[in-house]
Amino acid sequence: MLSFQSLYSESQEQAQDTSATTLVLIKRAINQGAKKFGAVLNREWRTSYKAFSLVANQQFYKTPVNSIRPKSVTVTIGNISYFLVLIEDDETWRHLNYTVQTSSIPEFFYIKGNNQFGIYPIPSGSVSNAGELAYERRMRDMSVDDYVTGTISVTANSAAVVGSGTTFTALMVGRGVKINDANGDGMWYTISAFTNGTSITLDQPYEGSTASGLSFAIGELPDIPEEFHESLTDYALFRFYTRRKDVSMAGTFKGLYEEALKSCKETYSSKTASQYYKKPHINNRTFSNINSTRQVS
Repeated sequence: MLSFQSLYSESQEQAQDTSATTLVLIKRAINQGAKKFGAVLNREWRTSYKAFSLVANQQFYKTPVNSIRPKSVTVTIGNISYFLVLIEDDETWRHLNYTVQTSSIPEFFYIKGNNQFGIYPIPSGSVSNAGELAYERRMRDMSVDDYVTGTISVTANSAAVVGSGTTFTALMVGRGVKINDANGDGMWYTISAFTNGTSITLDQPYEGSTASGLSFAIGELPDIPEEFHESLTDYALFRFYTRRKDVSMAGTFKGLYEEALKSCKETYSSKTASQYYKKPHINNRTFSNINSTRQVS
C-alpha cells in the first residue's frame, strides 16, 4: 500500500517539479484519480454499516455524513432480524402513509433525498441500536502527510499500540499505520480507536512479534485496491503534463492510468474472487409484492 504522501512525493519526483503550485495540482489529481477508480469498483467495495436506534413515533432517520446512498435496512427485535423491503417510488410511499400506522416491527424503508431514510410502519417504541443501515460510503479526499514522530511498541496478538514521544490524535482513527522498522511485519493496519497521545488501537490484533522502540508511519491510504495505488501517480502526471501542454507525455500517462482502470474494473466487477460464483436460487420468495417481508431468526 502507498500512503497519500508517498503518492504525491513520487509524482513530484517524476515530474521533477516541487513547486507549491504543482503540488496543489498533483494532490488534487490523486484524489480525482482515486474517485474514478471508485466509480468502476463493484459497489460492495465501499459498503459500510451503521447501527441506529429506533425512536418511538419517529419515521425518518439521518444517513451517516459519509453516505452516498442507503442500500438496505435491517431491524432486530429480540432475536429476530427483519430485512425491510425498499419502497422505490414516492407514490407508493405516500399511499402507504395515507393513514398513520405504528408498530413494533417495521416492514418497509424509503430513501428520501440524499440524507434521510424512512421506515414504515412508524416505530411504536424506542429500541437502542435495533437498526442497521448498509450504505455506500463516500470516498473522502486525502490531504494529510504521514505522521512519523516518536516510536511505538506492539505486542503479538494484541490490538494495542503504545507510543513513546508520540502525539496521537482522534483524527488518526481510520488511517493506516505501518511499522517501518525491520523488526515489524511490514503490514498496514487500520487505527480503530484513539485513547490518548500515546495509545491507539488497531482494527485487528498485530500479527508480528512483540517489539518496542519501532519506527512507524501513520498515513492516509487510497480507498481502492492496493495493487492500483501507484496508478494514481499516472493520473497525477497526466494532469501535470496536460497543464504543461506536453501532449506526448500526457498521452503516455493517460494510457497507463486507463489501462489500470480497465484492469480494476475487470478484476473487481464481482463481489467474490471466483469468476464461477453463481447467485443461489431462493425458492418460494418474491419481492414484487410490497406487502411481503423477509424474516430471519
